[in-house]
Amino acid sequence: MDEIERLEIRIEELREAIARSRRLRLVGLASAVIGPALVVGFVLGLVDYSPTRVIVAFTLAIGGMLLMGSSRSSTEELERALRQAEAERIAAIDALELVQVGDGKG
Repeated sequence: MDEIERLEIRIEELREAIARSRRLRLVGLASAVIGPALVVGFVLGLVDYSPTRVIVAFTLAIGGMLLMGSSRSSTEELERALRQAEAERIAAIDALELVQVGDGKG
C-alpha cells in the first residue's frame, strides 16, 4: 500500500471519528439541558418528585456537561490530526512530480 493510499484511508477514518465525536457532543448537550429542565420541573411541581428522579436529573446535568467537554476536546484533537494528515497527503502528491499532459491541441 503506498503512502498516499494509506493517508487517504487515515483521512477517512478521522472524518468518521470527528462525526462520531460531534454526535456525542450533541448527546451531551441534550443531557445537560434535560437534567436542569427536570430540576425546574420538580421546583414548579410539573414533574412528580422522587429521590430517584432527582438523582437522574443531576446525573444527566453533570454527565452531559462532562460529555460535552470531553467530546469537544476530542473533536479538536481529531481535527488537528485531520489537518496534519491532509497536509502530509498534499506533500506526498507534490513529491510525485507529476507532469501535466497537454490538452491535445497543437
